[in-house]
Amino acid sequence: MRFGIRLADWFGGTQNIVDLAVLAEKNGFDSCWVSHDIFMRSSLVALTAIAERTSKIVLGNTILNPYTTNPAELAMYLATLDELSGGRVVCGISAGGMEYMDWLGIPHRRPLTRTREAVELIRLLLSGKVAEYDGREFRWGKQCYMRFKPLRGKIPVYIGGQGDKMLEYSGAAGEGALPLLYPPEFAEYAVGKIREGARKAGRRPSDVQIAGCVWMSIAGRREESVIDPLKELVAYFGPLLGAKGLASVGLTPESFSEVHQAFREKGVRAAAKLVNEGMLRLAIYGTQEDCISRLEKLAGAGVDEVLIGAPLGPDPRESVRIIGQQIIPYLSTRSGTGRK
Repeated sequence: MRFGIRLADWFGGTQNIVDLAVLAEKNGFDSCWVSHDIFMRSSLVALTAIAERTSKIVLGNTILNPYTTNPAELAMYLATLDELSGGRVVCGISAGGMEYMDWLGIPHRRPLTRTREAVELIRLLLSGKVAEYDGREFRWGKQCYMRFKPLRGKIPVYIGGQGDKMLEYSGAAGEGALPLLYPPEFAEYAVGKIREGARKAGRRPSDVQIAGCVWMSIAGRREESVIDPLKELVAYFGPLLGAKGLASVGLTPESFSEVHQAFREKGVRAAAKLVNEGMLRLAIYGTQEDCISRLEKLAGAGVDEVLIGAPLGPDPRESVRIIGQQIIPYLSTRSGTGRK
């Protein structure tokens, strides 16, 4: 199993995000992903700074979408960052959250079709070909081609999702898949759908690298401060998660009705007060031993790389060190979980 870190606004300013990425590289993480969420700090800027401060860690976004940004802009950004970083970039892409598009007044029609067409267009542009295209979502003419030669003609595309269709599509078309494993118990189902999509497309399931996204909060001992940072995260994103994932830990979308209402009316801090222990099962949290137990199950379910995301713990820098110096070496030596 490989290990990545997922960074976001929860860690404070952009400089904090960059510093954590540098620390993650020093502590043995294989990849660094920065969340690309509406009305939060730009992952594009953060990853540019990270590229300048690191030398070997793989860089990606979780997750770009083809609604708020045109595929032409996405391809330009990916090619430029790949050049700057010396060929370390992967493309994380999916349709994005419907509720976020509602905030912006952007119709969220045909999410699978729009994602598929965007992936095709990005690949055409990066390959140096003319991206003339007549699709349902995008119609481009002969003038659509890169005016410079990308460092690599093919940047790996990792497709994110939680719903059945997007999971299958990630297996059918992606070099990698980015299933949202909130909770981690959703992994077995998600991996099954990804592999099913690969087989339907005539691919070997092993050709698709599965990089599962998880939330984690870890500290030296199980204490209330490990749980506190999780509550706001769960309050903010929990109401947006899919029914099948929630069901794997006995939750339903209705479980978050009061939380969601409090968030809309009073903000995330008020909503966090309504997050209960069952809802916290969406994340991996506790001591080193608690976290290892659930991470091992991800490896057993077929996850190739686990992308460890916010809040990391009461002291994110110390959590990075614990994960890098204790958890990663331990799991890397365990049978069936060694690095690939």
